[in-house]
Amino acid sequence: MKILIRFLLIVILIVSLCILGYRAVYDFNLIRSGGTFVIQKSTPDGYDFLLRIPRGYNDYSGKQPLLIYLHGTGESGKDINTLKNKDPYFLSQKIFKDQETALFPFICVTPVCDTKRWEPYRVIAMLDQVLSETKYRFQIDPSRIYLTGYSMGGFGTFETAMEYPERFAAIVPVAGGGEPDRAIKLQHVATWVFHGDNDQTVPLASSDLVVKSMQKLNHRNVRLTTIKDGGHGIAEKVYSRSELYSWLLRQKLFNDRTGSNSGNFVNSRPSR
Repeated sequence: MKILIRFLLIVILIVSLCILGYRAVYDFNLIRSGGTFVIQKSTPDGYDFLLRIPRGYNDYSGKQPLLIYLHGTGESGKDINTLKNKDPYFLSQKIFKDQETALFPFICVTPVCDTKRWEPYRVIAMLDQVLSETKYRFQIDPSRIYLTGYSMGGFGTFETAMEYPERFAAIVPVAGGGEPDRAIKLQHVATWVFHGDNDQTVPLASSDLVVKSMQKLNHRNVRLTTIKDGGHGIAEKVYSRSELYSWLLRQKLFNDRTGSNSGNFVNSRPSR
């Protein structure tokens, strides 16, 4: 009898593990590779994306900030794995690699765009997917969701934040641009813009005009950093700045109990 009971328990355990494993693949399509997951979109509106977890993260690490990175035109439609060497997670390692503990505490999401333009509603559909899926696996702090992007992704960052300003505590557009007439939409979103002063692909004015419009509206936390003698390819210079990540971590939505944006923010002054 004891042998039969033991056998049945083993069978139940195996079946349970199989079901859980099947759900993980079927529902989430996760492929584990070190600290990186490749996640296929579960709805027609989303994007496929890489999801990177901080080194040393475990179930007891508590809620983590989320950083979304939108790539440039050159990566559109390519194999998603090529983005592993393009995102802030990778580019930041040169400044954190010698540290005993990880100083890049963000869960980092890097979607791949299958067209030549980021669609804000699809970025948000992906974000909602991340939040719904990761409640089973990761803990994300809804009051610390940040959006950044380079070139086409810089334009996508501005546009997405202007469409959905309540979703982000801070944005960092790099070598992009936006619509100055819609700057008022970002009045409560901490904004740090980067652009090369010798960018021949996207003129500095594309960023400058938006920032000046925000400043005219008395935006309390916006700045433009111009990279001296910088052309268009400034992503590595920007994302290897430790002060950028320190600044991001100081930005937070006020209402973090519900994860919704109340319109009130606890944002620090931009670092000088």
